[in-house]
Amino acid sequence: CLINLWGNVSVGGPNTCWYWQASLGTRGYGQININRRPMAAHRLAFILTHGSIPKDMLVCHRCDHPPCCNPSHLFIGTQKDNLADMSRKGRHRANSPPESVIR
Repeated sequence: CLINLWGNVSVGGPNTCWYWQASLGTRGYGQININRRPMAAHRLAFILTHGSIPKDMLVCHRCDHPPCCNPSHLFIGTQKDNLADMSRKGRHRANSPPESVIR
């Protein structure tokens, strides 16, 4: 998995986005197959760097770039945390349903 993941990531400096260079899902998140099952690339990057993801938690992006896999740009949060982060950054559109998130 390690070679598969990082071989498809444009790794840069610690503060830059590290963009997934392979298959993207419809919402722009990197997609990788693990044991023939699709997984979001940023979630695998988080697991490989920080450890497991607690049940029912999301891996959110500080940078707001779905294809980014830089572990320093990723954080664990609930759906509520992710929506609050989106609102703080001005990405929430009034009177529109919240965007679905990748678990």
